[in-house]
Amino acid sequence: MTTTSHPLLGVVELGAPGFWMADIRYGARDVSIDLTIDGRDVTAAQIETLVPSVHEIERLDRAARLAILEDARSDPDDDPAAPLYVAHHHSELPSDEYERLFGTGRCDPAIFASALERLVLVRVGLYPESEDRRVLMDYSIDPDATDYLLCVGFDSEGRAVAVDLES
Repeated sequence: MTTTSHPLLGVVELGAPGFWMADIRYGARDVSIDLTIDGRDVTAAQIETLVPSVHEIERLDRAARLAILEDARSDPDDDPAAPLYVAHHHSELPSDEYERLFGTGRCDPAIFASALERLVLVRVGLYPESEDRRVLMDYSIDPDATDYLLCVGFDSEGRAVAVDLES
């Protein structure tokens, strides 16, 4: 079986489905990075250039946070995920816990930008066979306090294309 080396994940076997995972240090936290291959046609070039460094994670993190803020400011009729994330936690958490996590006791769209700045990156998922969601970045207000995530998907061109709420 052919192998290649990903700078963050190490040796990856090509030619068969598989899953690889590693924890990396990003800022003051450990972040999980994983790679999922479903088919047999993924090339070494696709793997080696797919988020090859922490520097690339930093660039995507900035873009993801901008996408989350744009989502928070979007028309409520479009069912944006970021306001739903905040509203869900406002309704489910005790008021003191919500205030500790989000920095305010209010659930007001005017404060979403400052509240969402508290999100932490917890996972980077790599899907080389996907055109529309090649990279997924998962954010949490606190992974110990909630299972809900805001997930930002990036297409094959590196553009943020979706912000979704997941649990």
